[in-house]
Amino acid sequence: MAADARSGTGHGLLLVRRSPASVGRWLRTGLVAATMAPLDGWTGVTVSDDGARSAAPFDAALEVLAARPAPRRGRPVLGFFDLAGRAVVTLQPAGVRRAQQWVVWQPRVGVVETPSLPRLGVPSLLAAAGAGGRVRPDDVAGVLRSGDGTPLDVLVTLLGMLGLPGRELLENGDCPGASDVEPSMRGVLMFDRLVADEAQHRAEWEAAWGGPATDGARETR
Repeated sequence: MAADARSGTGHGLLLVRRSPASVGRWLRTGLVAATMAPLDGWTGVTVSDDGARSAAPFDAALEVLAARPAPRRGRPVLGFFDLAGRAVVTLQPAGVRRAQQWVVWQPRVGVVETPSLPRLGVPSLLAAAGAGGRVRPDDVAGVLRSGDGTPLDVLVTLLGMLGLPGRELLENGDCPGASDVEPSMRGVLMFDRLVADEAQHRAEWEAAWGGPATDGARETR
């Protein structure tokens, strides 16, 4: 298998159907330092540092990148991540108000249930990758059902089956033509301030009323 990702950043890849210039502007409004590269009609993105620029608990770069909503015009967006020893594949589908979809794979188990996350089905994955009609859904489903291999093995296998680029960026965190993008610190500080304000509101509510705050309760204070 390939060498470790640079700087111990782990393994993750977003594939966005937009130009590098457009993706770079989007990344600068985010929370993570990223590496991006043009990849055969896609722009590939990975993290260039294992820590996000935002404060804890939103400081794990791969998790932040995996969960970040993409602009509607940039969708569909596909994600391939090794998170906490599991392979995670995500799809942010095109369309208005369509939620991000997830499939989570665990070694020796295969796909695991994630009731709180919308499930990514194989047909939707094939369609977003442009692989419908040339890849058998049962073959992809078989990889996901099997518990064999490591999370990175599964992600690399899926990229190959779907005919998607980005293996080198996923495995090594770098590839020819790649460039690094830093987020705007102004945006990071604004995000941290909002999170801190939210935490303070919750603490005040719980101190006053002895229970967790709800959005509706906070609105009526």
